[in-house]
This record gives sequence, structure tokens and C-alpha cells, in this order.
Amino acid sequence: MDTTNKDPEKKEDENGTRKTVEVENGLLTRILTIISYDLVLWFFSAVIHTFFREVKSRGTFNIPKKGAIVFVIAPHANQFIDPIVVMSSVKQYSRRRIAFLVAAKSYRRKFIGTGAKFTGAIPVERAQDLLRKGTGTIKLQDLEDGTIVEGEGTLFTKECMKKGLIGLPESLGNAVIESIESDTKLTLRKTFQINVSDPKEADKRRIQRLTEGTPFKVAPHVDNNCVFQHVFDHLNGGNVLGMFPEGGSHDRPDLLPLKPGVAIMALGAAAKSEDPDAVINVIPVGMNYFHPHKFRSRAVIEFGKPIKVDKKLGKKYEENPKDSVAKLIDVITLGLKEVTVTCGDYDTLMALQAARRLYTSSNRESIPLPLVVEMNRRLVKGYQKYSNDPDVIEMKTLVSNYNKKLMRMGLHDHQVESLTETNRIHTFVTFAARLFKVFLFLGLSMPGIFLFSPVFIVGRRIARKKAKEALAGSVVKIKANDVLGTWKILVALVLAPSLYIFYSIIGTFLIIKSNITKDKVPTVIIFLVCYGWSVLTTYASLRIGEIGVDYYKSLKPLFYSLLSHHKDIIQIEDLKRNRTLLAEKVTEFCNSYGPSMFEDFDRFYRQYNNIESSEYVNESESDIENVPVSNTVNRPSMSLLRSASFNINNLADVPIFSIPGFSDLQSDVGDDGSKGEHESDESSSFDTSDIEASDVGDLQKSKLRLRNAMKSKFNAENNP
Repeated sequence: MDTTNKDPEKKEDENGTRKTVEVENGLLTRILTIISYDLVLWFFSAVIHTFFREVKSRGTFNIPKKGAIVFVIAPHANQFIDPIVVMSSVKQYSRRRIAFLVAAKSYRRKFIGTGAKFTGAIPVERAQDLLRKGTGTIKLQDLEDGTIVEGEGTLFTKECMKKGLIGLPESLGNAVIESIESDTKLTLRKTFQINVSDPKEADKRRIQRLTEGTPFKVAPHVDNNCVFQHVFDHLNGGNVLGMFPEGGSHDRPDLLPLKPGVAIMALGAAAKSEDPDAVINVIPVGMNYFHPHKFRSRAVIEFGKPIKVDKKLGKKYEENPKDSVAKLIDVITLGLKEVTVTCGDYDTLMALQAARRLYTSSNRESIPLPLVVEMNRRLVKGYQKYSNDPDVIEMKTLVSNYNKKLMRMGLHDHQVESLTETNRIHTFVTFAARLFKVFLFLGLSMPGIFLFSPVFIVGRRIARKKAKEALAGSVVKIKANDVLGTWKILVALVLAPSLYIFYSIIGTFLIIKSNITKDKVPTVIIFLVCYGWSVLTTYASLRIGEIGVDYYKSLKPLFYSLLSHHKDIIQIEDLKRNRTLLAEKVTEFCNSYGPSMFEDFDRFYRQYNNIESSEYVNESESDIENVPVSNTVNRPSMSLLRSASFNINNLADVPIFSIPGFSDLQSDVGDDGSKGEHESDESSSFDTSDIEASDVGDLQKSKLRLRNAMKSKFNAENNP
């Protein structure tokens, strides 16, 4: 009797003990995961901030402190660097940790895969990564229809799969298989991408292969249902997910079409959530690089306004998945275009960036990077709307010709203002002083250049080799610049420590042999000191070398001015005169078209320009200090103008760029599926260069004018 009573008690004790152990193990696993994530992120953040000279963030107030988030990031222009930049910024400003979706092919790599596992990445298998050579050759039955594929010596029924892929060699394209009729005939869902009316080189190669017969590749259909379920559980646990919806990295000036997976994951998680108030925040993230593949370049990461996916949208998704996914993809695409600078072609983008430089030429160096990105975006948006207007075409032609002339002369736009034909003695003294500084900083940086030069040389060569391989295996890349930065960093991470160890061994050997320490210091300590010395020498040389490079870049206009003859002087004067006239035209052009594009152009920036000088005297700074410019963003207060250079680390810290007060993106996914205008978020900074156009030498005036304008904007919005 006693035995039968004790057995249930023992089972309860065992169950309780087991649950306690499971909870403890789960807690321990969670702690170890957080520690490993933070350590890996700390290490790679240090690497990224060494590779980039400057990384700025904008719109970080849009990141919720709690709840599920899906960061949708584009353009994917820097392969494995992009995730680290986003993870670092999100961790810095919101203390949240992201689990990224990563291609299973990358997840299986030793170095990349290890880092991905430590940061909780979720692997996703892609069909294109599983392509293998098929038996026989294929061609299209009819090039115009393009969906019927005929094979010769093929085994379609054995090697192919419905919904699988069939691909052309040389990465000329893939197509999804709709049905398999026999070993020598199958039907495609859509034909291969071929422009028959205006074929380019790649189109001609596709046409030749598909009409004459070509070898091919096949891949099975990949069922990622388990991945989706993992993502649903992850989001419904209130966690953060990051993904690149373009499907892969590229170096194109415009966004690639977004894959539907991001919409399926957000809507599916909302639909499967047991919480009736569940909301999945989809946040567009724009990656804006200035020469992304170059060492010591700059970057701006911008977080857009959250797109809220709730249970209501989740229910609609269950009722009509295809339509719901399409609508959400449209809204996400719109959101990404609001935080990125995208353009149809490279030449147009170069012309618009030149126009921005001309528009802000009066005080270019005082403009923070996020503001530069915003102005580029607004110029692109204005051009896209008015690109067919005759005066817009004329303006683009003038700016493009000016750009080409600078390229022929080997000059940059900012150097034109430094060209001079007068006072050659002063010019010579300035040139000599800067040349001396170039050699001085070059000499100071020589130890680091010598120590680190093998890394630069080997890294550059391997990166170029990998870029060629990536270009050969892609149909979307232009030059495959998107892989250069990643491989430069990967080579440096392997080669630099090896070199430092080699240098440290030599240093340790020489110190011990010369008996400098008289055997009082352990060999290990000597080795560690030598290793630390090598690292610090390289870093110090890097920072010193940057200063020398800046001085070197300033020599060219001085050199032109010194050696210019009468003919050259006339050319220089013509160039400066043309630049001045072109800058005036661009400014007049922007002032003419700006108000019709952006609501805040007249309301804020024109009002800012029209403030009378008497207001500087009549209104004291103490009165302006108490103006509640924004009470919607809970951020630490800061001086709006730390210096005359308008040095701002995060543009969101300036209240005029962080006042929400606009329609939510969710309104774009209405019951009728219509998309709103979504012009509201454009109220950031189209004509903000006028702020810098004030007298920079008088910091007090700059502060007062900016605060006056902000006060007027606040009153206009809150007292209609």
C-alpha cells in the first residue's frame, strides 16, 4: 500500500526536478547565447569601424524597444558587411539583438558559418545554390512563347522536379519548372528573361544557346516550411529578425525586385500568433554607402517608419494569401525607397550627385552625412518626377558635361573653388607647407605601411579574383563590387594576425638574443608586448596616414594654379565662372521645383531664409532655449550646433528631422489595397543647405536662425 502511494510522489518529484533542470538549462543557454552574440558583435564592430572611416545612423527612434521586429534591409551592396553594420547600429541605439536569415550555402562555410551560428542566424536553403549539371542539351521549341523546353539525350523525369529550377550555363538565367511531360519535354512557369526586341550581349548569348541547343543545370524544389515555422516562433516570441529581401548582394544603382518571403513571414507570424493584439513591426532599413568597397569610406544607415502588421492583416492573409503578400510587398518597396538613394542608371546618379554638390557648395564640409544622403534622395525623387521636362533634360546635360570636364582635368568639384591665378607667392608657400606635411605624415606612417602592406596587396588581389568569380556566377551584378569589401576584410582577418605573430616572434627573438631584459621578463610577456606594439603601430599609422592623404588631395588645385600659363589661367577662370553660373542655375532650379515636390520646402526653408537680421537682436537666445521644438521623441538633449561645422552624429537628434506627425505606413495597406501618397516622410531636408549658407563665421547667428525657423515650424504644425 505504501509502495503504491510513493510511486506517484516519486514521479511528481522526478517531473519537478526535470522541469527545473530544463528551465536552468534554458536560462544557461540564453545567457551563453547573449554573451557569444555580444562578443562576436563587439569584435566585428571593431573591424567594421576600422574598415569604414565613418558610419552614421538616422531614424533610430523608429526602432521599438519591445515587440517583434523584422528589419528589411536594402540595397544589399556589401555582402557580409551589411549585416554587421545593421547589428551594430541596432545594438547601440536600442540594445536589441538581431537574428539574420542567411543562405545555407554561406552558413556551411567555416568562418562565416561560425560567426552566423554564434549570432543566432537562421539558415535558408536556396534552390540556385543546389544547381548541378544535367544530362544532354536543351533548346526552346518556340522562342516567342519560350515555355516549352525540348531535350536531346535528357532525363527530365529522373533529374528534374516540378517547381524545381532549370538553369543555363554561365549564369545566364534560371526558370521554374511547371510540369514534366517526358524525358525530353517539359514546360516552364515563365520563360527565361530575354529581351528579344532590344537584345544586349547577354540576351544574344541566351538566344543563341536556346535556339541551337545548350548544356543546362537542374536544382530540386526546396521546401522551406520548417524555416518559416522557425521564423514564426521567433517573431511570436517578441524577437528581432533581419533579412535582405532582394535575395542576394549586388552592385546595381537601383533595388532588385523584392522576394515575397519577407511578407509571408510577417503576415504568417501575425496570423499564427495567439495574442489578439500581436503586432509585427516591419522596419525598412536603407544602406547608403559612399564607395562601399573602398577602405576608409563612409556609410549612412537609415531606419524608416515601422510598417505595422497586425492580426487583422494576418487574417486577411489567411483568406487571400497572394493578394495580401503582393500588397505588403508594394508597401515595403515604397518604404525602402524612402530610406535609400536609388536611380535607374549610374550616369544619372552621378549627375544628380554633382547637382547636390553644386547646390551645397557654399559650405559643403559643414553638412552631416545623413543630410547628404537625404538631399541625394530628394534630388533623385524630383528627377524621376520631372525627368521628361525640357529644362530638366537641359540641366542634366549641363551638369553631366561639367562632370566630364572635371574628369578630363583630373579634378574634383570641391577643388575648383581652390584654383587661383593670383598671388603665386602665397600659393607657393601654401603648396610647400602642405607638401612638407604630406612627407611628414608619410614618414610617420611608414612603419605601419611596411608592416601591413602584405595585407593590402594580397587582400586586393584575392578580392578582385573573387569578384570575377561572383560576376561569372550572377546575372544581376555589374562589376561585382559588392563582394570586394567582404573579401578584403576576410583576408585581413586571416593574414594580419599571422603577420603580427611572425613580427612578434622575430622581435621576441632579437630582444632575448640581445639580452635587453636581462632574463627578468618572461618570454610570453615579451611576445605579447611585441604583438601589441605591432597592432598599435599599424593603427597609429592608419590614423596618421589619413591626415597625410587629406593633405595630398589638396595639392592638385594648388599645383594647377602654380604651373598654369596664360592659356591655363583663362581655362581655370572659365571653369570657375562656369561652376558659379551652374551652381546658381541648380539653386534656382531646386527652389523652383522643390515646393511642388515637398510640402516643407516653403513652410520651413523659405521662412528660414527670410528671417530679418533685426530678429537676431530682438529675440534673445535664452527665450529660444525654452521652445519645445519636439516633445514626441524621447532622446537626450544636445546642442543643435556644436560648432560652426554643424557636426551632428545622428540627424534624428535634430528635432525637425524626427517629428513623426505623419500618416503611418500601415495606412498604405487599406481594405481596398490602395497605396497612399506617402510623401509625408519626405519632410526631412531637401533645402537644408540653406542652414549652412548662413554666415559660418558667426556661430551665434547660425544658432538663432536655426532655432527661430524650428520654432516657426513647430507653431505652424501645432497651431493650424
